[in-house]
Amino acid sequence: MLIDSYERVVDYLRVSVTERCNFRCQYCMPEKPFSWVPKENLLSFEELFEFMKVAIDEGIKKIRITGGEPLLREDLDKFIKMIYDYEPSIDLAMTTNAFLLKGTAQRLKDAGLKRINVSIDTLIPSVAQEIAGKDVLKNVLEGVEEALKVGLKVKVNMVPMKNVNANEIADVLEFCKARSMSVRFIEYMENSHAKKEIQGLKSPELLAILREHYEFEDEGFDGSSPS
Repeated sequence: MLIDSYERVVDYLRVSVTERCNFRCQYCMPEKPFSWVPKENLLSFEELFEFMKVAIDEGIKKIRITGGEPLLREDLDKFIKMIYDYEPSIDLAMTTNAFLLKGTAQRLKDAGLKRINVSIDTLIPSVAQEIAGKDVLKNVLEGVEEALKVGLKVKVNMVPMKNVNANEIADVLEFCKARSMSVRFIEYMENSHAKKEIQGLKSPELLAILREHYEFEDEGFDGSSPS
């Protein structure tokens, strides 16, 4: 059993399989300031799996595969299958931008993946291009639809930003509601790589916008995991 310094049982593990990403999102890394780790220096899936086995044996029950963009790693489905075959009860999830998901969702599901988190910050193609630095929305939405079709559970993350996509909060929520997808509005966190002019919405501002469209009750929140 794994226990942290606050005496809490640790049963959740995030595994970053790459630092690379095919988007240049304004709020994350809009330019290319990094020298990427050479591919030959990355841990192989076989090496990562050795660590996964130890973690599972010590009580890890939930594993989330992240990046960068994890779908940039070739044969990711084989890595997922390694984990699933070792312990089928593991809750296997992945955070992805979904750009490469179309054509791979079924293979990932068959390998043992259960859930994905996808960023959908807008439903307007031109705004998506402004945010991500390339024309991405069509591929993202097609990837999401395919994931739903093959039976993957999908949660959507949205980062509301003033003068960018704050006016689409209700639209994104309705889009998710129509597809039985949960949505999490993530407060923008300043970082050294993001564009300096970005202004995120604070929680009170977000709630005020939501109250213009909906009546709701505060039932608390699940703060146990990031996106």
